Amino acid sequence: MTFPRAAAFVSAAFFVALATSPASPDSPLFSVYPSYGAKFDIGTEKFSLVTQMVVYNISGQTFTDVGFKQTFPDGVSVKETYQREVGTEATGEQSSARKVESNVFYANLPTFKNRMYVVIPNELVLARRLNEITFPGVEISYTDPEGQKQTAKMQDNTYDLFIYSNVVGGLERFLHKYNNITFDFAKAVPNRKEWEFAPIAASAQGRFPTGIIGTSGDNQYNGHFRLRSGPPGDNIQVVVAYKAAQKNERVKDQETLMKLLRDYLHWCGEFDVQPEALKVTQGQWKKYGDSWSIEGRWVATIKNRLGEGPLKAKVFWGAREDVEYFVLALAHGRALGVDSASPSPDKEAQLTGQIDRLLDTFKSSIVPLSYERRR
Repeated sequence: MTFPRAAAFVSAAFFVALATSPASPDSPLFSVYPSYGAKFDIGTEKFSLVTQMVVYNISGQTFTDVGFKQTFPDGVSVKETYQREVGTEATGEQSSARKVESNVFYANLPTFKNRMYVVIPNELVLARRLNEITFPGVEISYTDPEGQKQTAKMQDNTYDLFIYSNVVGGLERFLHKYNNITFDFAKAVPNRKEWEFAPIAASAQGRFPTGIIGTSGDNQYNGHFRLRSGPPGDNIQVVVAYKAAQKNERVKDQETLMKLLRDYLHWCGEFDVQPEALKVTQGQWKKYGDSWSIEGRWVATIKNRLGEGPLKAKVFWGAREDVEYFVLALAHGRALGVDSASPSPDKEAQLTGQIDRLLDTFKSSIVPLSYERRR
C-alpha cells in the first residue's frame, strides 16, 4: 500500500536536522535504511521478501546524473519491481527511471537534492529457504557540484532468516510456531493469497524500520505482528499485540481502551479515529468474557492521500493463560490522492465482511505458564 511512502515522508522530516548545513569532508553523504518484509503466499506456501531500500541525501549538496545500483546475492531473483516516487520534504517529487537486469536493479535520477530520498522497492524470490543472507550495499554514482564523477558504496548487510527457513508450510503454520496465534485465512478470505509482514510505521516509532520485518516476541506470552494484504483500494491489514497480564491488570475502562486503539492504529500509518463513528461494547466474544468490541472508522491525518476506511478491534483477556490480546483490523477501499475523499460504500462493505470473517477465525494456542514449567 502507500504506507511505506507515508512512513518515508515522516522519516524525511525526521532527518531534516541532519542536513541543514553542508557536510564536512569526513561526513557521510548518504544514509541508507534497508528493510525486508517477509511475505507468504498461502496458495503455494512460498516465501519471499518485499524490500524497501530508502536512501537519503544528507550531504548538504545537490548531485546530478545520479545512478543507484543494487546487486542481489546468488539464489535471489527479483519477482516484481514496484514503481515508487522520489520525494523531498522541501521541494516536491520527481520520478526515476528503473530497470532490472538479471539480479541487478538500476535506478537513475537527473537530480538528487539535499534532503531528498529515493525508495528502491522490489519483491525478491529465494531459490531456497536460506538460514542467512548477505545483501551487498547499494552503489551510488553521481556528478558532484564541481562536475566530477564520483561513486559511493554503502555497507553490506547480513540477516538471519532461520525462523523462516525452519518452517515447513505456509503462514498459518508459521504464526502457530512462533506466536501460538493463528487465523484461518483460507476459510475467511480465500481469494487473498498473499500476506506480507509490515513494520511499525516510522511515524509511530520515530525511526525508519530496518532489517527483516516479521513477527516479534520475547516469549510466547509477549509479542506482536502486523500483516497486510492487497493493493490500495483493496487492502486489509491486521495488528495483533499480546502480553502477559493478571486479571487486575487487564483493560477496565474506555479511556485506556481508546489510548491503546490510537497507539496501535498509529502502527499502521498517520491515522486517527473518527469519533462520531465509534461504537464500543463489552460482553462475551468467543470463549472470552467481558471482551471489548470496537467498530468505527480510521481517518488519514494527511489530506488527499488515503482518505478513510472501516476498522474493527477486539480486546480480551485469556483467564487460562493470563494473556491480554489486542486485535485490530482495518481496510482501505478508496482511491488515492484527491479522489480519496469520495466514498466507496460497496467496496468498504465487502472489505468489512472480510474483516469480520477473519476476526471470527482468531485462535490462540498459548498455554498457561504453570503448564509450560511442567514440560
